[in-house]
Amino acid sequence: MLGSLIDLSIRLRYMMLALLGVLLAGGVIAARTLPIDAIPDISGIQVSVLTEAPGLSALEVERNVTFPMENALNGVPGMTELRSVSRADISAITIIFADDVEPWFARQLVFERMMQAKADLPANIPTPQLAPLTTGLGEVFQFVVSSPVHSRKQLRSLLDWEIVPRLRGIPGVIEVNTMGGDLKQYQVVARPDRLAAYNLPLGALLEALQRSSATISGGYLDRGAESFTLRAVGMFGGLDDIGNVVVKTGSDGQPVLVKHVAEVRDGAALRHGMITYRGEDEAVTGIVMMLLGSNSRDVIYAVKDRVAEIQRSLPPGVVIETVYDRADFVERTLSTVMTNLVEGALVVFFVLILFLGSVRGALVCVVGIPASMTIALFGMHYAGVTGDLMSLGAIDFGFLVDGPIVVLEALLAGFIGKQLAPTERAQAYTAAIQKVIRPVAFAVAIIMLVYVPLLGLEGVEGRMFRPMATTMAFALLGALVYSVVFLPALLAIFVPPLKRDGARWLRPLSRVYARLLPGALRLRWPLLLAAAAALVASGMIFASKGANFVPRIDEGDLVVTIRRAPSINLEEAKRLDLLSQQILLTFPEVITTLSATGRAEVAIDPVGKDNTDILVRLKPKDQWTTAHDLDGLSEAFKTTLERQVPATFFSISQPIEDRTNEMISGSRADVQIMLTGTDLLELKRISEAIRDSVRDIEGTGDVRVERVLGMPELTVKPDRARLARYGVHMADALMAIEAARVGLPIGWVYEGQRRFEARLLVPPRAPVPEALGDLFVETADGHRVRMSELAVIREQEGPAQIRREDRVRVVRVEVNLRGRDLLSWVRDAQVAVAATIDLPSGYAIEWSGQFENFERASKRLAVVVPVALLLIFGMLLWNFGDLRYAVAVYAVVPFALTGGMVGLILRGMEFSIPAAVGFIALAGVAVLNGVILATDVRHAIGSGHRFDEAVVIGSVHTMRAVLTTGAVAALGFLPMALATGAGSEVQRPLATVVVFGIGASTLMTMFLLPAVLKLTLRREQRPR
Repeated sequence: MLGSLIDLSIRLRYMMLALLGVLLAGGVIAARTLPIDAIPDISGIQVSVLTEAPGLSALEVERNVTFPMENALNGVPGMTELRSVSRADISAITIIFADDVEPWFARQLVFERMMQAKADLPANIPTPQLAPLTTGLGEVFQFVVSSPVHSRKQLRSLLDWEIVPRLRGIPGVIEVNTMGGDLKQYQVVARPDRLAAYNLPLGALLEALQRSSATISGGYLDRGAESFTLRAVGMFGGLDDIGNVVVKTGSDGQPVLVKHVAEVRDGAALRHGMITYRGEDEAVTGIVMMLLGSNSRDVIYAVKDRVAEIQRSLPPGVVIETVYDRADFVERTLSTVMTNLVEGALVVFFVLILFLGSVRGALVCVVGIPASMTIALFGMHYAGVTGDLMSLGAIDFGFLVDGPIVVLEALLAGFIGKQLAPTERAQAYTAAIQKVIRPVAFAVAIIMLVYVPLLGLEGVEGRMFRPMATTMAFALLGALVYSVVFLPALLAIFVPPLKRDGARWLRPLSRVYARLLPGALRLRWPLLLAAAAALVASGMIFASKGANFVPRIDEGDLVVTIRRAPSINLEEAKRLDLLSQQILLTFPEVITTLSATGRAEVAIDPVGKDNTDILVRLKPKDQWTTAHDLDGLSEAFKTTLERQVPATFFSISQPIEDRTNEMISGSRADVQIMLTGTDLLELKRISEAIRDSVRDIEGTGDVRVERVLGMPELTVKPDRARLARYGVHMADALMAIEAARVGLPIGWVYEGQRRFEARLLVPPRAPVPEALGDLFVETADGHRVRMSELAVIREQEGPAQIRREDRVRVVRVEVNLRGRDLLSWVRDAQVAVAATIDLPSGYAIEWSGQFENFERASKRLAVVVPVALLLIFGMLLWNFGDLRYAVAVYAVVPFALTGGMVGLILRGMEFSIPAAVGFIALAGVAVLNGVILATDVRHAIGSGHRFDEAVVIGSVHTMRAVLTTGAVAALGFLPMALATGAGSEVQRPLATVVVFGIGASTLMTMFLLPAVLKLTLRREQRPR
């Protein structure tokens, strides 16, 4: 079949040339429409359920909201994990699904179960809400709205009603989360003395307000030939409408209005979080969240265009300032990828000219790169793969031209100095290409097979590396299609036989190789033993270096995460936030800072006032003076902040890294040690002991125990006997507490298209706990009784939050590493914890975070790699039809890995999943070159040469092809190995393995494979 395709390609060569042009044009269109991002979105299919629980402590939220919701959601089809966090006033449950579950279907399943659980929740709990359908990397753009002449309340209203609705209309934007400033609220602040003077209970005022804002339909009226809709409009339109509500009519017939017994004001809602900017003051911010599966690059630029449009329509003085723009990182990463790809293509082109001595031949081979990439782009569109650092950045163009190189080298070597007419050239080329195309096709197919283990990865590591394997597999398929369908036609049209060898500099090298090879055959056993010793020695040294899941990517910005005592209030948190930002701004590397404390209205991250994240925008790294790498600058930040800011714990991360770690395990740390059990006090004690046991291990950067206790609570518990004695209803006592701070809802006030909530408040005489006892509650006969006479008011300490994993309580010890690999640190930590911690019955320790992914990936690869190796061996056996040749080629592959390990050792790199990808690619090249050499040796033996002579002839004949394929594969990755741009941290281990490994692999193929063939092909060595 392959031979027929070669014949067809050359006979219809001009048609193939036109078809290639059409293919490349399609590639341009596919490239322009390909979704682009910086890194793969490793988010699993997650659905978050957020339930507000006003007035409930963390323990009560767990018992009354989280428990029934978890019981209802447990066992949803496709669910793999169930997490929850219970905090005062809010419950957040995250359901994680298998990767093959459709996201919208998952939301529908959760919604159905959620509505079933609503009946089991307390009556005063609002309806649970689903979080927006976005991902952990969905926060793509953040901005601040500022003005020297507008108040924070005005800015927040502008943001909510003028800016956010216009941004939500952008395709790909699922939500714009707002935070900061003062959320406008119409407030009716009742005056207890006036209520008493008019003999008005609070309930009567509440009822009058709630019944005074409505729109009622009266059907319609006919008048002549016309019909009029009949409606009564009584909605609140402003402060005057509320103040003029009639509460009752006095004995003198005069109405008692709301403004007679209360102050009606334009106020602000009770806040759960705040934003501060540049260490100066509070600010108002919006975070654009991208819909799952959208093209982040297109969404960001659409957002930026819309922001510029909105800016022109805002009132004078109001400015929208960008504080985080994912496009910066995307562009820098794409620049790194494109630079590496362009430089790699140029290197491949010049190496081909150098080794093949034919400019035309080199051009024809290099055309295979865009042709292969076009088919890869089609495949990426089909498979839904995004163009990013992993999917595009790991492609070595040298691999894509390996097949064309072998074909071209066979033609150049076979027809040097010959004059062929076009018809003769077509016939001669057809015959020559048909002889070599089978091993070429098999070799390329085998390289495709070595990427199969990556397709077998699951979880986070699968979502990160499957796109790379998919793209490379499609690209190699494209290379195979080009070699069989288009290359023969192009060779017949554009590449005549060379008049003389253009790479004559290889002749002395061939002569030296021919002289050395017989010695290698004689000393085959010492050679094999030396190679084995090098493999073992490099493996032992390399194993001692440890391992990481993925090298840390330098995003160009940092996030300073702050944890404080749970009892802190917003004003004190604001003071410390501003102080922290002012300190950070003293560093010359820092451009600006933005601090977020507490939670936003859409509580995607349900944290308390004790939690602050400071986004730190940094200058380019070449302008840094405090430190020259991320770890050094992070350590400088942490040391300075902890020395100058009291009672605060700091940890340093990066925006995307932060969210990625949180998606992996629910934690933002590199490693999380999860302690599961039942009793919170015991969990706290054991977790602190774990912290102490790992704190002094080398490489420990930030280590903290998740806050469990320490949340001060002021509990008002009405005494039912006292209520009965005074004739007070429980609902009236509870209503008085609710009205004291958060207020009682009375309706909405409409200002044009804007809508603001209205609430009734009866605040205590002073904002102190003692004043709650002086609140008055009305009795059934119209008297007033102090709250202190009706209820027990006490201060106590409760849980700050309660975290659960699969319906079991969890406390986490979170660790960020500095200057040490992940695997060796975890091994040391596990030994330390096992030696110092005795777990009671019912308690367990789990190690999670990136380590968990590395462990899972290692176990998965331990199963999938052997299967792939068996498949490769089967293909070798099919290709050669002789077990001995297959074994000989296969035996050299492990030795080829030596160079890759030596390269990582010399460059001070640990083993990681990208390095594993490099070893996989290296094995493919080793097999390819082995197939080429073994095939030629076999032909030489079949031609009647003595065995040793046939080995030398076949090896020397393929030397140029082996050197060329090795050189283009290694040098094609050289720009990637030396790159320093954004995202290069992931590419460097992979490229280092290939560059160093192929050097060793080429030598192994040229000297070790002939020696192995000498050992395996004993029958061919007998005298004839």
